[in-house]
Amino acid sequence: MLTRKDVMPLNYYKKESFTGSFMGMRFMLGKSEVEDQKFLHVSVWPQPFCFEVTPEEKKIYKDFSFDEAGIVEAVEWLNATYEERREEFEEASRQNGM
Repeated sequence: MLTRKDVMPLNYYKKESFTGSFMGMRFMLGKSEVEDQKFLHVSVWPQPFCFEVTPEEKKIYKDFSFDEAGIVEAVEWLNATYEERREEFEEASRQNGM
């Protein structure tokens, strides 16, 4: 499972997005702003492709508070999402030899 140490510190997200993968699941965390309110926007999709070329129907999204607690919640959500869609991610991993 992913831990807090597997993603970047809050200051990183002020300027950059972070992408990673875990057992067939790819993910991206980044800052999102709506009406001067900041969020940690998290995206998840199955491998093998990058975010830009993965079909939209294979992606899921969730927003969290833009603070340390939001990062912790995001990691918990990533783990829960992996468990919910484990078969899909494992199949993607097998198909791509990863």
